Amino acid sequence: MTSNAIFECKAITMMGSLLMGLAMGAPMDPQEAIISHGLGNSSLWNNTYRPTATQAFGGDLTWYETGLGACGWFNNGGDHVCAVSHIVYDRANVDGNPNHNPLCGRPIHIQRGDRGIDVTLVDRCEGCAEFDIDVTRGVFEALGNLDEGRVHTDWWWI
Repeated sequence: MTSNAIFECKAITMMGSLLMGLAMGAPMDPQEAIISHGLGNSSLWNNTYRPTATQAFGGDLTWYETGLGACGWFNNGGDHVCAVSHIVYDRANVDGNPNHNPLCGRPIHIQRGDRGIDVTLVDRCEGCAEFDIDVTRGVFEALGNLDEGRVHTDWWWI
């Protein structure tokens, strides 16, 4: 075997290993992700950062078109899910893989006046200020009119 052929063989092996590692980091099946990252799996919580359920946050509420979120799950506009700011989300990061963030799957209660709704955190909002929260169309409609676009709300971990 020539040295060029050996190099090509090693390069192909290294690329295969890299691709396998990347593929294993993100769940491919949304149902698998929900089961493997469910709230009952306490081994996934980051012990150094666990938001308290008694602290309420005030921020803007906006809505977005869903799809594949930072937690690696697919959602649609009718799901009761949300995205928190990149600041809050990244603060809880454990290993650089957003799919492993212990906030994924965490329940949140959102309150706007006399209307309230429970949602599940599935995504990260790059354009949000620290305590803003981004929700699906369905959730926003339960709390107000889509035409409002941006409203103030309070939310807390449950």
